[in-house]
Amino acid sequence: MKIKAAMITSLALAVCVVFTGCSNKNGDKKVVYEKKPLQVKVEKVHRGVLTQELSYKGTVLPWQRANIGPDAAGRVLKIYKKPGDIVNKDALLAELDTTTLKLQVNQADAGLAVAKAAYKDALLNHQRLQKLYEKTAVSQMQLEKAALALEAADTQQKSAEAALNTVKHMLNMSYMRAPFAGIITSKNMEEGDVINPMMGMSMGNSGVLTLMDLKKIKITLDVPSEDIEKIKIGQKCFVKVDTYPGDVFDGEIYSRNLAADTISKTFKVEVKVDNPDIKIKAGVFAEVKVEIFSKENVLLLPMSALIEQGDSTSVVLYNNGVAKYKNIKVGQRNDGLFEIPEGLEEGQLVVVEGNYDLKEGTLLALQEI
Repeated sequence: MKIKAAMITSLALAVCVVFTGCSNKNGDKKVVYEKKPLQVKVEKVHRGVLTQELSYKGTVLPWQRANIGPDAAGRVLKIYKKPGDIVNKDALLAELDTTTLKLQVNQADAGLAVAKAAYKDALLNHQRLQKLYEKTAVSQMQLEKAALALEAADTQQKSAEAALNTVKHMLNMSYMRAPFAGIITSKNMEEGDVINPMMGMSMGNSGVLTLMDLKKIKITLDVPSEDIEKIKIGQKCFVKVDTYPGDVFDGEIYSRNLAADTISKTFKVEVKVDNPDIKIKAGVFAEVKVEIFSKENVLLLPMSALIEQGDSTSVVLYNNGVAKYKNIKVGQRNDGLFEIPEGLEEGQLVVVEGNYDLKEGTLLALQEI
């Protein structure tokens, strides 16, 4: 009985917290309910810039890259450039020992001179026999033999010319020149080393020097299928690299594959970035944000303010301490904000926390503006 009495007493005290008493003129007490305002957080409708970005990671690659090596086999005689040197197109970078090739050029040149002399002799002989044949002084067989000798001499001359050109080409290829303007990024051989291009290709030889064009760089991205239709050629990008974490570099989309990778099912997208000071180095990791859209001077609110029910979109206004629902039109949005093209005015207070399940006319108290 004592426990029951205690419970009744506690219940009575609780009721007294919610209700207050007042007396009428007859002395009767009337119970009145005190409404307590609901604490909510609001924000002002404001103007600003609304952007949407997609973020990806990739590796910085040079705009162009070439392993500098000769087409001919030989011993490296001289390397004229070192890592860090900036070179123009066609600049001489290195050369092979050309002593043997120069001797071969002289030999081929002499062989061509002999072939030319033989051709000239065969031509004069054919012309002489042609005149004698017209005078019936020689037989047709003799004329035909002279014609065959002339043809053979002509072939010998052309063969000698080809041999000379081949050796000259090999000599020319012994001089290694820059195929484009760029910067030497590595030295892979030393003077005196022997290089064989045919063996080098099979062994993965990287040549004598490595040349890169870093005045522009490119970054290859793997874009998932759900994003690829949002990526367009020419879209603006913002690039950050590990070596300069505080800097943001401007870039743009310049290439987009139309077919997905058969294994990863992602699409290759390439971003180009101007790099005139060669500040960004090849091989570093990069974070790329692709700007899908950007709209300036639009009315904005955080996504937490939006109430979507079926086809209806609305917000709760803080209207002189009372909740008031307002239907609005929603424009573009990103992860944090949405655009309001119609339905609200700049400066209006909108509930952003505590807005769900609020009833029209509920008393509100500001938690934070």
